[in-house]
Amino acid sequence: MDNKTWPVRENGYRPRHFAGDRLFTSLLPVLFLLSLLPLTAWYDAGLTARVEQYDVVIYGGSFAGCAAARTAALAAPQKSILLVVPDPVPALGSTGTIGGQNFFDVWHWRGQLVARGSFARWYGQTGQFYHPGTMATLLRADLAAHDNISILWCHDIEAVDYTGHPRRIVQLVLREVFPDQNGVTRWGSDVRRVKGEVFVDASDDGRLTRLAGVATTGGRYDWPAEYLDDSERNLRLGQIKAQTTTAGLARQQAATLMFKVRGVEVPPPETGRVLKLGDLTFIRDPRGGLGIAGGSRTFRENPVVRAFNDRYAPRGFALKPLNAASNGPGSSEWWVNALVVFNVDGRACLRDRGTARYPAVREDYLDVDTARLKAREMLKNPAFLEALRQFSTVNPATGQRYGFAGAELVRDSRGEPVVGDILYLRETIHLPLDAEKVGHGTENTNYALTAKACQGAGDGSENGTTPDRNGKAVLQRATAKDYRTILHGADAANYPTRIGLGYYAMDINAYTCRDLKQNGVYTWPVTGTVRPDWEQKGGEPQNPVYLPYRMLVTPQAENLLVPGYATGASSLAWAEIRVIPNLCVLGDAAGAAAARAVLYGEAPARFGPAQISWVQQTLRRMGARLEK
Repeated sequence: MDNKTWPVRENGYRPRHFAGDRLFTSLLPVLFLLSLLPLTAWYDAGLTARVEQYDVVIYGGSFAGCAAARTAALAAPQKSILLVVPDPVPALGSTGTIGGQNFFDVWHWRGQLVARGSFARWYGQTGQFYHPGTMATLLRADLAAHDNISILWCHDIEAVDYTGHPRRIVQLVLREVFPDQNGVTRWGSDVRRVKGEVFVDASDDGRLTRLAGVATTGGRYDWPAEYLDDSERNLRLGQIKAQTTTAGLARQQAATLMFKVRGVEVPPPETGRVLKLGDLTFIRDPRGGLGIAGGSRTFRENPVVRAFNDRYAPRGFALKPLNAASNGPGSSEWWVNALVVFNVDGRACLRDRGTARYPAVREDYLDVDTARLKAREMLKNPAFLEALRQFSTVNPATGQRYGFAGAELVRDSRGEPVVGDILYLRETIHLPLDAEKVGHGTENTNYALTAKACQGAGDGSENGTTPDRNGKAVLQRATAKDYRTILHGADAANYPTRIGLGYYAMDINAYTCRDLKQNGVYTWPVTGTVRPDWEQKGGEPQNPVYLPYRMLVTPQAENLLVPGYATGASSLAWAEIRVIPNLCVLGDAAGAAAARAVLYGEAPARFGPAQISWVQQTLRRMGARLEK
């Protein structure tokens, strides 16, 4: 992609512009002198950039961001919405498209899809396995159908301006980004200033939330101290120093670099059928997409895979049990999720280095750009491909071998492996309820969605109803306390303010290479390894969890909604919520809440029962599922 400025407006909708006043004009000479200072040049350029005004500003081109934009546009068709896409290529879908993760992680409950709304719409059109470019085009067409949605491509946040008490985000200073020849995201020249009434952080790195000065916790900081490394313990949020340090910085889940291969052999399962051979599962979805998942026994027992992980896991790379999806129906190419990349700080990028935007990073951690380059180099290692080829199996009835035994990397015109344009991150930061109470062991006390609620979620019995005299179920209008007696489950208190359901495995993909072994034996999954108390506290979630509205908001910024990775879930709860279907549920809710806020001139962080009820009704009209 050449270094060009992509148009602000996807549609013909005309945003309102603010003209500079006399005071601003009188300051221009001063601003020019300030712009000569190298450390502040970029930000000062933002001060002279043109200003655009929108009602709702959504940051993040992820599925959650697209869901928020679509729902807000439907609920408030006369209000202007800007979707800021910070990715270095002009496409929607983020990890699920340009990142190469074209395999929807869906769990059905009682034979039904739990995530409805926007996700069910997109899932129904593409199936579980899809072509990333086709999906990006579908998302773009869906948003283009709304005249009040504008898209700003390839621009990232350089600064966030906000007021004091109560804190409100006022505007974003956005600068163009582009990929260099190695795929590293660099700053460009175009600068925009964007004002809004309500802001939505639907990003994977929580950049808007973080740069707005909102206190968050990193990675697994809220875990009980006994399950953390010594370097992660006993440093409160306010004590973190500006310089790079190891002490007290909690680890984040390992990332993945998606890569593309050809030469994969699959059996011909019927449409909609799941076929299990050995430790691999082969699936053909109703739309014709093909998927493969599994390999736990190969990971644990195969000597070639074990030797690869023994050698390279301490260096930051490992092969895990994989999942892979064909690059669209009928394609001979596959995107593969198998290469684990340890020690990556999802908040950190090269273009921020040397500025106040660059976070305090562990000394043993890499920024996302450096990690991606190193992971791509690992793919070229012959030992990697040899290990990947071990993930194969033989059909005992026919003697035919299936899987990756004949896999070859797909390469680009320069001979480089074809990989995702961005890393697939699994965890970055989390939004606590009270910034003064952050600490170890707070996963069930200081987050809107707790580990306890996820593991002990009820089955929806009574479903918020009580029988009348004739035995007919009627809705029980009651307080949150009363609902605890009506409903069964640790998530019952979330019911009155629910904005959807979340459901998936508590799937932790390891924090360090040591997590891959238990008593010296390779083990997968690792949740029970890294959290020995997990099974006794309920183990795998058996039921969907009610997602409470306060996951989306914080008193630290009253006009901010957070349906992305920085949402108000504890780290262990996040292990269930982190997949695209659940994030779409949060995105829909944030879009509805943003619409309510701009329609009625309200602050999302101050919503009470009446406003939340309005959000719930809006979500129901748009096909969301709020009941079990």
